[in-house]
Amino acid sequence: MKVSRTLPTRARRRPSRRRVAVLAAGAALLLSSCSTNAPGVAADVNGQRITDKQVDDFAQVLCSLSSQGGSSDQPSSTARFSSLQILLGNELAAGMTDLSSVPETSVSQAMQQLETSRDSLPESLKGTFDTVAREYAQAQTAVIDLGRKSLEAQGKKNVSDQDAFTEGERLRTQYASKADVQIDPRFGTMENGQLKAGDGSLSVPVSDFAREATAAQPSSSLVSQLPASQKCS
Repeated sequence: MKVSRTLPTRARRRPSRRRVAVLAAGAALLLSSCSTNAPGVAADVNGQRITDKQVDDFAQVLCSLSSQGGSSDQPSSTARFSSLQILLGNELAAGMTDLSSVPETSVSQAMQQLETSRDSLPESLKGTFDTVAREYAQAQTAVIDLGRKSLEAQGKKNVSDQDAFTEGERLRTQYASKADVQIDPRFGTMENGQLKAGDGSLSVPVSDFAREATAAQPSSSLVSQLPASQKCS
């Protein structure tokens, strides 16, 4: 007759160092999968990076310009999103057109029209303004020229600048939807070739206050509740 024995319960084993290392590596991979961009990169367009610093520097320009217009009481997140929109548009235009072919006279005329805005800025911000404004002038001119050529190829004559710009914007959006564009989730996402605002973090807004904060144009009552560090100054 066989006698059954109750085996003693084994003490729990501590995970080996190798297993801990594997788990840590897996966690790091999971966290990094939230964003395909390298640290400090707000957006990547076909390998061309737009850094957080570039976004923040130009956001300071936009904040300063808004204060000159009497509307400084706005969240800094709005300025950062607008900054990225402009920088992203410039980079997309550079990818789909030849910016070097844009006549210097067109760029100079556009810069002259922005002279008043430039003069209102602190000296420390004028360098950033000049760089982005010049790129913007080149990009917009190139997009208008591209739109005009597209409409003329369709048989349209006497194409206005507005119609040419609208067509150029359509082509830029079309290009963006096919390009390899990676956006840091803190800023938003690309949807159908257009940048859509995010909430400034990787968390999901749940309260009415949080949902309103994600709006492209938050209400003045909401902005008044934000801390000074989150508003244009």
